[in-house]
Amino acid sequence: MEILGEVGGGNAVACLFRVAERSVGEDAPAYWLCQKVIASLGEIGTPEAVECLRRMTASSWPDVVRWHAAVELKIEEGLGFDEDRMLA
Repeated sequence: MEILGEVGGGNAVACLFRVAERSVGEDAPAYWLCQKVIASLGEIGTPEAVECLRRMTASSWPDVVRWHAAVELKIEEGLGFDEDRMLA
């Protein structure tokens, strides 16, 4: 999946986001697939990809996913995440 980000798969943004939305319920507790999606969206870096990452910081997403998305956006401190708790 990260290859989509590396090759600039901007057309894959919507698909990647849907993968995360559909898998989040089964991806617990580490959310590995969601983490791959977040990394790919960050690598793609288009405005659409950044918007998807921002959507993944919403309270409707699990804290772990929200934190990884916030880290990718470099806004984790602004959202008040305790890094030690998130990495425990």
